[in-house]
Amino acid sequence: MSDFGLSIAASGLNADTAELDTASNNLSNINTPGYAQEIVNLSPEAAAGPLEAGRGVTVASVSELTDAVYESANVAAEGVQGAANQTNEVMTSIEAVFPEPSSDGLSAQLSTFWSDLSTLAANPNQAGAQQTVAADANGLAQALNTTSTQLSDLSASLQSEVGTGSADSGTLAQANALLRQVAQLNQGIVAGDSAGQNVNALSDERRSAVDQLAGLLGIGTSTAPNGAMTINSGGVQLVSGNVAETLLSTGSAATGNLGVATSSGIALQPSGSIGADLTAVNTTLPGYQSQLSAVANALAGNLNTLQANGMAANGDPGAAIAGGYTGTVLPNIFVDQGSASSYAPSGMSAATIAVSSAYLSDPSLIATAAAPGPGNSNVIGTATLDSANAQAMAAVAGSTTGPDSLYQSLIGTLGTEASNALGTSTAATNLATTASSNLSSISGVNQNQQEVDILSAQNAFQAASQAINAINQSFQSLLQAV
Repeated sequence: MSDFGLSIAASGLNADTAELDTASNNLSNINTPGYAQEIVNLSPEAAAGPLEAGRGVTVASVSELTDAVYESANVAAEGVQGAANQTNEVMTSIEAVFPEPSSDGLSAQLSTFWSDLSTLAANPNQAGAQQTVAADANGLAQALNTTSTQLSDLSASLQSEVGTGSADSGTLAQANALLRQVAQLNQGIVAGDSAGQNVNALSDERRSAVDQLAGLLGIGTSTAPNGAMTINSGGVQLVSGNVAETLLSTGSAATGNLGVATSSGIALQPSGSIGADLTAVNTTLPGYQSQLSAVANALAGNLNTLQANGMAANGDPGAAIAGGYTGTVLPNIFVDQGSASSYAPSGMSAATIAVSSAYLSDPSLIATAAAPGPGNSNVIGTATLDSANAQAMAAVAGSTTGPDSLYQSLIGTLGTEASNALGTSTAATNLATTASSNLSSISGVNQNQQEVDILSAQNAFQAASQAINAINQSFQSLLQAV
């Protein structure tokens, strides 16, 4: 009978020890990413003997407290947050390329240009006014070049951030490492579970890797009865059992077709931060490049047309009215793509627009006067103080299709998209916080509760120890009495 009692008390000691160890482990991992609170599952020993008396308890298992629905919601929220936060960062970077409103912005430079053209109209043959306008035009071209270069540099930087997927520090290489990690953990979990081992630590590690993957790629998961997890992203299966796909980048930012595919050539459309970078490189930044080039095209198109259809103060004609004139013909004000004389509008004109060297070397070659016609006495080859054409150039500032209007439209679009990106990022962060809190309400470790559990287990351990001591003393007393 004493052995029977000692067995019951000993089972209590084992159970209390397991609960102490588990609560201590919970406390030590309270801030460990992916960790789920553990609990000890006790099972009563089957009754035995003629009185069918209980024989204590056994530690059946140590399991994790988690919820599949909340885990799935948390993974989805991580993907949304990764994409939204990265998009917000990109839009913030684009805003930095366009410092508006400011005295250094393109808007202020355009305003100065039109103002100086008005001054030239009041003094069409004044060398200083002519030189100022030429310098303004050159400054505008350089500002457009610089802004376009900054957009291109940002695009290249985002491509570097994604990386090739192989031996670099890009986010795609990080994703590949996490995919391999999940596959290896799948193998360990399946093998350990089938052998009856505690695989909670492996599950915690896998959960952390999955959360990181979700932020990078945006993923969906499913778990088989044997414990192996399958991971999908963009319609492509990336992990199955102990096999993981390797992702590589395709295309480039320069051609606007940066993508991601498996090593076997299957293209996928990830979300998460990597998906946000692809969208920025392939769509968002080329869109702003195109809008900026529209500004350059409007500037060059309007000014070159007026230049070609007017006369300089000394009587030299523009190309459109020169006819058989044998003297100097006014050059285009703006050229592009390395041309010395012509301008061809394109989607990347902001990168290549320049002021013609012929005009820069002689700022007097600007068509301040109107072409000969009704309402004026202008004659090609004859000096004139007429300033109608300079006034028309200055009036481009108010054109609904002019560079100012197009640039303000660009800035307005940027402001709206940046504001939307910030709002979406804030909402996504709140969603992720809520999803994490919901999961933590089940899986998270509560320090106060664990400390109470430790005290309870310690008291139970002491009680079981005292029971063993009492049984032992009783047995010794019986032996002495015999």
